[in-house]
Amino acid sequence: MAFTVLLKFWKGSRLKRELEIVFFAMSLKCCPNKVDSACLGTHGLLLTSSKDEVVVHGSPDNIAAAHQYKGNGQWETLELYLIKYKDFHAGLPIVVAETLLRTDPRIELPLWLICMFKGDRREKTWGMTSQESSPASLFRLYVDYGRYTEATNLLLEYIESFSSMKPTDIINRKRPFSVWFPYTAIERLWCQLEELIRSGHMVDQCDKLKKLLHGTLLSHLKLLKVDSDDAISAASS
Repeated sequence: MAFTVLLKFWKGSRLKRELEIVFFAMSLKCCPNKVDSACLGTHGLLLTSSKDEVVVHGSPDNIAAAHQYKGNGQWETLELYLIKYKDFHAGLPIVVAETLLRTDPRIELPLWLICMFKGDRREKTWGMTSQESSPASLFRLYVDYGRYTEATNLLLEYIESFSSMKPTDIINRKRPFSVWFPYTAIERLWCQLEELIRSGHMVDQCDKLKKLLHGTLLSHLKLLKVDSDDAISAASS
């Protein structure tokens, strides 16, 4: 028998895990190559029209029936519930994106999902870090699932934004530890591109991506060196 559980009384890791299972199932419904829902098990949550409560129910197949959403499409339903619940569980966009990329290697992530990772670009942050579902998280997912073009374009977007910021923000950029990029993941992307070139796969495409990365990273590191020298000079003066 279904029963309602108020989120304010159940805000632990167990509920977050249940939400991950639900959004995993909802994401699969958007994939042409989705797996059979039988493998998901029989336990799930029925999301209600309010983000302040959920219903423990028998099957995630009933998720869409919880709320009559205009348009009645799987993508629209996924977006609707993700907007409602991502403030409670900031990692849900990662769950959705990873499910989509793992299930269908050719799928294009919807713009609204990418925007959830990018957040509000008006925020005073520099680099690719922010909350749990950050641009760096999306970059790692792209690298993990072989989406090297998307990963490169995303990285270049943020590095170019960093280097072309307004003069009023440059002084803040020069502060120690004010900027962070996923350098380990960037190195992994570089190594995987080199491996593909050595193995003879997508040589032209990978070589082009490497050249883009090389030029952009070289300029970026030079800029960081200037900022570092300025910070040292300011500290010693």
